[in-house]
Amino acid sequence: MKLKPISQDNLNKVLMRKETVAIDYRNYFAPAIEQATRFAPASFCWFIPETKNMTIVEASDNMRQLTPHTATDWMGKGIGFWFAILHPDDVGFVMAAVAMAVKINETPPIEKSDKLTSNIYCRMLDATNQYRWVLIQFPQRLYSEEGKVISCVVMTTDLSHLAVPLKTMMTVVDVSNNESHYYAAVVDEQKLIEANLPVISKRERDVVRLMAKGLNTPQIAEQLFIAYDTVENHKRNLRKKTQTKTAAALMNYVWENNLL
Repeated sequence: MKLKPISQDNLNKVLMRKETVAIDYRNYFAPAIEQATRFAPASFCWFIPETKNMTIVEASDNMRQLTPHTATDWMGKGIGFWFAILHPDDVGFVMAAVAMAVKINETPPIEKSDKLTSNIYCRMLDATNQYRWVLIQFPQRLYSEEGKVISCVVMTTDLSHLAVPLKTMMTVVDVSNNESHYYAAVVDEQKLIEANLPVISKRERDVVRLMAKGLNTPQIAEQLFIAYDTVENHKRNLRKKTQTKTAAALMNYVWENNLL
């Protein structure tokens, strides 16, 4: 499904805010970053923008390991600094997807919309100035009193290790009610269409994300503080729901259908 690209000027109209806050951004978003450390399927980096001046106010220390620039280089730069390292064919799409993600998360009630997680798959320069596939997510947001997004964590996970084909796209995951429902984004019409994918529980999603990190059943059980047999049962349920017979086939299904 194609997403109509937009320009940075149009994106700025969606994102720019008059509000600002005096806050320690790194400390505020620390819980989301810590959660990502546990569950991100591969190496990741992050930065934090603010929407009053559209500048980057924080960046992870490992930026130079996953991008062409150091954390110091990122600090204080405009948001265009990020877009400059995205693939030229993807950048307009990413801007449209970011705009839609913000609108989704600003749709009342915030308690509900904040349970919608946006996943953007695109290509970005790595530390050697080569394009590789990445997953962009926004695991936590900071809202103004009027319910407007004024900052967030922008997390980029390296997918270059995958052997399965990927495509530039945006999916949205509804993680409310302890279940994960998947939607494809239609930017032109500003709506979501439910994807023909299995509904998985929050715990099953935790298991599959740890499987993507390469953890085996005992390690997953330790990470999630559950029994070995419980993990195996989750794996069986996942294979049944995805109609796969092996762990490798399950993970291929996960990556091909953007289930993370």
